[in-house]
Amino acid sequence: EIPEAIQPVTFQECCIPAFTNRTIKDVKCFGTCYNERACVDKLFPFHSAKEKAMFPSVHLTPDAKRKLRRECTTISSKMKSSPPMEWCQSTATTTMRDETNNRSARLVRGIPPAGCSKVSQGGGSGPFQHVLIFPSAKLAFCGIPKVGITQWEQFLRFYIGAKDYPSLPHYKLDREFFQFDGLDPMVQRRIWKEHTDDDDDDKEEEEWTWAAFIREPAERLLSAYLDKIKSKMGKQSYKWIDRSMTFEKFIDYLSKPYNSTRCGDNGRDSISGLSWCSDPHWRPQVYSCGISERLDRFQFIGDIHNAADQTRELLNHVGLWDSHGKHFINGGVKDSGRMCNVMSHPHNHTHHVGFQQKDEVSNSSAAKLTYGHSKGSKGKMEEYYTPELLRRVREELYADDYKLWKLVNGNGIKMSNGRELVSRLSSK
Repeated sequence: EIPEAIQPVTFQECCIPAFTNRTIKDVKCFGTCYNERACVDKLFPFHSAKEKAMFPSVHLTPDAKRKLRRECTTISSKMKSSPPMEWCQSTATTTMRDETNNRSARLVRGIPPAGCSKVSQGGGSGPFQHVLIFPSAKLAFCGIPKVGITQWEQFLRFYIGAKDYPSLPHYKLDREFFQFDGLDPMVQRRIWKEHTDDDDDDKEEEEWTWAAFIREPAERLLSAYLDKIKSKMGKQSYKWIDRSMTFEKFIDYLSKPYNSTRCGDNGRDSISGLSWCSDPHWRPQVYSCGISERLDRFQFIGDIHNAADQTRELLNHVGLWDSHGKHFINGGVKDSGRMCNVMSHPHNHTHHVGFQQKDEVSNSSAAKLTYGHSKGSKGKMEEYYTPELLRRVREELYADDYKLWKLVNGNGIKMSNGRELVSRLSSK
C-alpha cells in the first residue's frame, strides 16, 4: 500500500489542521498543505479515534506554567547545572510516579522533568525537547540537534500523511501532537516505563522502543558554530554575537564554569559554560532524553555516519521500514522560496531510495534538502581545529559524549544496545 504522503495530490490548498482550532496568519509555514483530510478531518494527524484518545496533549494553567518554568530553569540542590552521569540508575530511583502531578513527569532522578520545552526555549528547554513518537510502532526517537533531527522531523510528517513533508518541518503544527514533551504527563510516564516481571499490568502492553543517534562531538560542535554562531554574525537579531567570536574563542566561552542559578533563554549566557542552560545545539548529547542516567533504557543507539544501515535496522525492528521507510522520497517540488510548502514527489519518482538511504548512482546521502543547516563540518575539521583544541573538546568539554561515541562507532554498521554500552562504560 502506498503511504498517504506520496499518494497523488488532488488538493492544492494549505490549512491549519482542523483539530487544532487555532488561527494562524502564516498558513503555508505552520499549516499542512496538499492534504484535504488535514482541513476537514478532526482526527488528523492521528490515524484513528483510539490513537487520538491515547495521546492527549498536556493543558497547563498559567500558574502551572510558571511553576514548571521555575522547575526547569532553576539550578538548585535538586537540579545541579549538569546531570549526575550515572549511566544506569537503579529502577527504584527512577520510578517517580507522582500521579497527582499533572504539571510534569519526573522520569529520571537528577535531571529536569519532561515538558520543559513547552515553557522555556533555548536554555532551560530540558532533556526531552526533541523526542518524537510514532504511536503505531511504539517508537520513541530521541532527536538531538545537529545530529539529523530535521530529517527525522520530516519522516514523522511523512508517517502521519503530510503531503508537504519535504518542507521545513520545525514550525508545522501537525507534528506537535507527536512531540513527547507536549503530551500529558501520564502518557509520558507510560511511554518511558519499562516492563518488569513484577508488573502484572504490563502483560498485555508492549514496551516502547527508545532509540537515538549520536555524532562525533568535535564535528558536531563545529557544525553548531558554523550554523548558529558564524552565520549569524552581524545580523540585527544576534547583536550579542560579535565578529570577533572565532571558533577558539567560542570554545573558551564554553570552557568557563557555569555560575548562574537560573537559565537565560539566549544571549551570551547561553554560551558561557556547558550546563542544562546551554543552547541545545551544543549542549552535550548525553544530556538528551535521560541518556546520561538511563542509557540502559535505549534499545538502539546509532552513529549518524552509519545512518543508512542503522536507520533501516531500527525501522525494520519496529515495523516501519516496509510500511513507510522504504517508500520515503527525498526532496520535493518547491512552491515558494521559504521552503514552507514543498510538495512531495509522486510515488513513482525515480529518486526513490528510502529514508536516509544513499543514492546508488551518486553515493550521496538521501538528504538533499538541508535548509541551510548543513555546513560540511566533517570536511572542515583540519581548518578549524588545532591538536590542542581537539583535545580540549574530546577530553574535557565533551568527554562523556566522546566516550559513548567511540563505543558506538566501534560497533560498525550495527546499532548498539544501551545495556551493553552501560556494561562497557562501567568497566572502564
